[in-house]
Amino acid sequence: MPFAFLTLMGCGEDYLNLNPEVNQSAGNFYKTKTQFVQAVNGAYAPLQGLYTGPFWVLAEMRSDNTSYQYNTVDRSGFPFEEVDEFREISNNTHTTNFFNNSFQGISRANVVLDRIGASSVDAASKDQIIGEATFLRAFYYFNLVRIFGDVPLVLKEVKSTDESFLIAARKSSAEIYAQILEDAKTAIQKLPESYTAATDKGRVTKGTARTLLAEVYMTQKNFAAATTELRAIVQSNKYQLLSNYADNFSITKKNGAESVFEIQYVEGPNGENSNFIYSFAPYNSGSSVAGFAVGSGAAAGWNIPTQDMLDAYEPGDLRKAVSVGLNFTDPVSGKVVPYVKKYLSPHAVRFQTADNFPVYRYSDVLLMLAECLNETGFTPDGEAFSLLNQIRKRAGLSDKTSSNADVNLKIGSQDDFRKAIAKERQVELAFENHRWFDLLRTNKVAEVMAPHGIREKAAKSYVISVSYQDLKTLYQYPLREQQLLPK
Repeated sequence: MPFAFLTLMGCGEDYLNLNPEVNQSAGNFYKTKTQFVQAVNGAYAPLQGLYTGPFWVLAEMRSDNTSYQYNTVDRSGFPFEEVDEFREISNNTHTTNFFNNSFQGISRANVVLDRIGASSVDAASKDQIIGEATFLRAFYYFNLVRIFGDVPLVLKEVKSTDESFLIAARKSSAEIYAQILEDAKTAIQKLPESYTAATDKGRVTKGTARTLLAEVYMTQKNFAAATTELRAIVQSNKYQLLSNYADNFSITKKNGAESVFEIQYVEGPNGENSNFIYSFAPYNSGSSVAGFAVGSGAAAGWNIPTQDMLDAYEPGDLRKAVSVGLNFTDPVSGKVVPYVKKYLSPHAVRFQTADNFPVYRYSDVLLMLAECLNETGFTPDGEAFSLLNQIRKRAGLSDKTSSNADVNLKIGSQDDFRKAIAKERQVELAFENHRWFDLLRTNKVAEVMAPHGIREKAAKSYVISVSYQDLKTLYQYPLREQQLLPK
């Protein structure tokens, strides 16, 4: 060991300050409002990776909404195909990345919640920051429990490697849901109804937390409690349907009147950009779809709308042209390859787009409320019909009524209304990561996906038919996490 270092070690702690104030560290960072705002921003950050990456794979491709364009040249995209056909293994990259990103967000939220209590941040700001962090923890956990079932329940900052092994054990779904409910309720109490500063656009609000809580209640079949939360959102008058469906996905109209929560992206080389169209465009489309070449190999050709999805749109539905592109013909097969068009906006640099990803929109709130009202008692041409028809009117479609002579527009029973809501949610919220979770919470996985699998196999010779015979409702727990579980 060098003599100079030995001398320094022997001269006392004044010469070796491990936490100098000029450098930021965990020891001196969490003090001011600005620092805590930065920290809670860090808890939002993993959402960007989740939504550009594994979320749409697990929530859309798993469902009957989307599949993939078979790439005969580059077969490296098989983890996508495994998810689509219910044959993923425990080390699938998409499930592993989903798990890791989600717990990174939870970890960051926990640090904020553990440290803000002792800070000198003013009371109003402290409430907002606590509200954001508790919402985010609840949101990450809600997605984790629906994807994996039992997962570790981590509610404190993890400060050592030994601690991390101690908390690796999975807790029951019931325990996870109890914590989600508690966090969502705390967030509702702490969060503001809205923000005035432009720099706060995109932060979660009281309405965001109520929407999450309502969706959790619906997942637990507590439709009365969900109705209370959804009515509160409607009565707040903070949201409204946009007259033009396409405006919800315009990069010039982000965080508009219909937006309850959306993941924020910014065009540019700063790592905050999105790139959805470069994954969703046909892999051999060159620059004809995205405006720039989509890349080589298996980077694109994913989340391709299925024929079942295309058939779900009624004639004249204005949402179809906004949501799906049908202008690319495969030069090899001569067939049209559809692609998700919602997230195709002008951009200046390849792979750097500014499209946000919607999580909750007000149309979703209205459809959830309509569903809850029907579940608590079918009323012919009642309020639930009015809510449903608000969504249909914007799409250019005729009203559905209980006495319509047109069999396609008639809803004569509670079960008819359930089917109508499921269909409307599929097309209104297409490619927004709702379909798989809707099938789960309404117990329709087998009913919908088994015949869908048969149709997919009949139309696509490369589909492995055995896959759809095992319609798992949960994904395999990541292999690495299995290996870390206490013995």
